[in-house]
Amino acid sequence: MPSRDTFVRSLVTERDAFARFLGLLEAESASLIKGDVEELVRLARIKSEQVDALNGLARDRSRFLSGEGFKPDRIGMSEWLVVNGGPDGERLSRLWQSLVHDASEARRMNEKNGVLIDSRLRFNQAALNALRGASHTATLYGPDGVPEFRGRQRDLGHA
Repeated sequence: MPSRDTFVRSLVTERDAFARFLGLLEAESASLIKGDVEELVRLARIKSEQVDALNGLARDRSRFLSGEGFKPDRIGMSEWLVVNGGPDGERLSRLWQSLVHDASEARRMNEKNGVLIDSRLRFNQAALNALRGASHTATLYGPDGVPEFRGRQRDLGHA
C-alpha cells in the first residue's frame, strides 16, 4: 500500500494530467472549428493516451482509498481528507477541489467537442447528399459515346 506522501504526489500528478488534458481538448476544439483533419488525427492519438493515463491514475486513487477503508469515490476522498488531511489538510482539500473542477471542465469540453463533431458530420453528409443528387441529373455518356440523361428529362424542342 502506498504511503500518504506517495498518494498525495499521485493526486498532484492526476491534477496536472487533467490540466494537460484540458489544453488538449482546447486544441481539439480549435482544430474542429478550422476543419484541420490532420491535426485532429494527431490529437486523437494523444487524447487516447492521456485518457488511458487518467484512467490509470483514477484506478490507483480508488485502490488506495479502498485499502484505507474508504469508498473509492468523491465522498470517500472527502472523508479521507477529513481523517488524514493533517496539518496540510487545507492545501490537500484545494488540490482535490482543483482536480474535481478540472475533471468536470474536461467532461464539459469533451461534450462540446462532441457537438462540434456531430455538426461537422451532419454538414459533410448534407454536402455528400447534394453532390449525389447533382450527379443523378448530370449528363453521362454511354458506351457508344452518345449522351445519356438521368433524372428528369425535358424535350427542349417542346418547352
